[in-house]
Amino acid sequence: VHVCPADIGAEVTSLALEQAARAHRVLGCRGVSRADFRYDPAQGADGLYLLEVNTQPGMTPLSLVPEQASARGLTYEALVGRLIDRALA
Repeated sequence: VHVCPADIGAEVTSLALEQAARAHRVLGCRGVSRADFRYDPAQGADGLYLLEVNTQPGMTPLSLVPEQASARGLTYEALVGRLIDRALA
């Protein structure tokens, strides 16, 4: 079962977003990438661990990236359109 957005609290959410964006920039990713984490709530923010950055995440309508975009109010078609527009810019 996917819970999107994750129910991990504002502090850990902010930290995860910061770490994911930093990893994306450091690795020189373009377009879309997905950062995978493990989280131990017993440790609070210290229990957040970045596992990997997936530079070619699935893009089928049932994949995680479209699911995450949908949670932000973005349709699959709009997501693909944004990726194409940014690739051409």
